Amino acid sequence: MHLLRTYIYACLTAAISTLLPTAAAAQKQQRQQAMPAAADTVPMFKGLSVSYDLAGTVMRMVGDYGQFEAALRVNLKDKYFPIVELGLGSAKHETDAVTGIEAKTNAPYGRIGCDINIAKNKHDDYRVMVGARYAFTNFKQDIYGDINVPYWGGTVPYSTSEKSIAYHWAELLFAVDAKLWGPVRLGWSFRYKAKLAGKGNEGEKIWYVPGYGKDGDKLGGTFNISVELSRKNKKAK
Repeated sequence: MHLLRTYIYACLTAAISTLLPTAAAAQKQQRQQAMPAAADTVPMFKGLSVSYDLAGTVMRMVGDYGQFEAALRVNLKDKYFPIVELGLGSAKHETDAVTGIEAKTNAPYGRIGCDINIAKNKHDDYRVMVGARYAFTNFKQDIYGDINVPYWGGTVPYSTSEKSIAYHWAELLFAVDAKLWGPVRLGWSFRYKAKLAGKGNEGEKIWYVPGYGKDGDKLGGTFNISVELSRKNKKAK
């Protein structure tokens, strides 16, 4: 009997030792689930940032078209970024080897839209964005030069001016940017463009659209340097 009581006591002791930590862990998990999630202390309005597209300027300097573009962006809780992009598109296409003509355009353009930060940690120094834009420009295109006449030989002078060409398009973009130093950030965007409306005079081809690029192109991009004017806040939890 003494051995039996000793055996039963040892079994009960082992069972209680096993169950107690399990019960304590379950109670701790229940308490954690009952506690409300910590509130994000980042304010709705985080500040503004201004940026400049370096890619468009380089394109204009080394090629026959490009743009000079700046943007103003609002930071809402490090997640939503409404943005306005304004620029001046410029092109001077030298004599075409086939048609023998030149095209010249200089006009402003604008885009408005919003980006969404899809990074897991919205308050990190790195951002991964998706967004959309609506864009519009109204411009004049001058076409001039000497057209080759294969049948008769020689050339024929040609000149025309298309005024008040209204062009609308939409853009979908994927972008990445990161903190470079202090308030300075560096980033790029890849864009898919879709023409909504716009055409030249009957029989005339639009060679370049300010802010859009060459008429018919679908893809584009920017390389931006920006400065943030951020509102100071408590560290996000």
